[in-house]
Amino acid sequence: MRRSNYLGIAAAVAASVIAFAAPGARAQLVCDEYAGDPAEGTQEWTERDANNVECGHQRLVDANASPAFLAKYNEQVAIEEAEYATVTLPEWAAEPTRVHAGAGTLPQSKVTDPFRSPEEWAAAGHGRHLKFYFINSATGAKLRARLFAPLEPDPDHPRQYPVLAFSPGLQSYNEVNAWFPEEMAEAGYVVMIVDPQGQGDSENCGHEPDGTPTFDCPSSNVDVYKNAIRSAIGFLLSSPASPYPRDLEPNGAGTPPFNPFWESVDPEHVGIAGHSYGAIASTPLGQEDARVDAIVSYDNLDANLPASGPRRTPTLFLAADYPFPTTPTPMSGNPDPDEHIAGLAYDQLAAANVDVMSITPRASDHYEWGYQPFPANFPSSRYGERISLYYTLAWFDRYLKGDPDGTTRLVRGYVDETADLHSIGAGTYDAA
Repeated sequence: MRRSNYLGIAAAVAASVIAFAAPGARAQLVCDEYAGDPAEGTQEWTERDANNVECGHQRLVDANASPAFLAKYNEQVAIEEAEYATVTLPEWAAEPTRVHAGAGTLPQSKVTDPFRSPEEWAAAGHGRHLKFYFINSATGAKLRARLFAPLEPDPDHPRQYPVLAFSPGLQSYNEVNAWFPEEMAEAGYVVMIVDPQGQGDSENCGHEPDGTPTFDCPSSNVDVYKNAIRSAIGFLLSSPASPYPRDLEPNGAGTPPFNPFWESVDPEHVGIAGHSYGAIASTPLGQEDARVDAIVSYDNLDANLPASGPRRTPTLFLAADYPFPTTPTPMSGNPDPDEHIAGLAYDQLAAANVDVMSITPRASDHYEWGYQPFPANFPSSRYGERISLYYTLAWFDRYLKGDPDGTTRLVRGYVDETADLHSIGAGTYDAA
């Protein structure tokens, strides 16, 4: 670690979480061993950098080289097309005052990682899942959302779990980030992920409580993503005794009046997370919203906090080795170890004595945490998402579950099997 001052945690992990061999040095590319520390400007440094670039493309190479992946992708596209034609389009046609970006002819496929179908994840017994619409608390727009929850071993005596609300990034949608709700639900969280207004299957414009269109159709700005997260928190915390108000309005006809998994919710422990624009929104929102107890921010593009904003909520930042919008390309020198820290939200929170941590997985880029639709998937590393899950789970376990082992997992020099246990999609875990 390059920096730590543990009041709780303040750390920036050097980009050696994942390591690389120089091209030609091995018969096969290896991206999960220590790469050494060659001097900048040497041939060894150049070879290691080239190897780093190659490791930053492994996920895309894996997908294209796998017949099983391609077969599963085609299977999921066929399922998606059938659902769009028989369910989604009729739903939208029945609500002519609600305008959706994807209405009309079949849009480009939204299948991302085909092994992460939420429906198949639930059918395989990894947890509970529900796909539905609910109403944006700020604008009255109808938003697409998905809920994920752990399996309930004893329905007569349900356990309560911390809740997490997640927002995707710019022009994105929940399927892009399916790894997060699936894996966190299986690890013991109730998770809600939302298509922000004007994205995915959510509608473009707002409505009055009686359903009258307001033509409040915001372009993508930080408030769109803040509203999505705030609304998700409100719905997550709703129950029969305290319904979600916007779904009870005439404008909310056909939406659930409260969280159907409410009995599994621990309302006193709330976390939020987001990727890209969703991370830019979650970074300040988690400081402002008194309900939020912990934040994880996936590449907020080095945003900072408002000068007058509060500094109260422990935050984990996951940053990219290769800055947006580039994908892995050769570097001219060593990255600045303070690149994602100095003068940004990390430093602002550390100065306020708030627990904070920054991780930069090696060979990662902006799309590490958002699996873009195949076959246009952008290059990403093979291991960055797993490393990110390891730290995400440890962070929320520490600050939402009060698990002291979460601290140990955050500061030690290796990762254990906790990410492997929950990174399997609809598959099964084999310790070997």
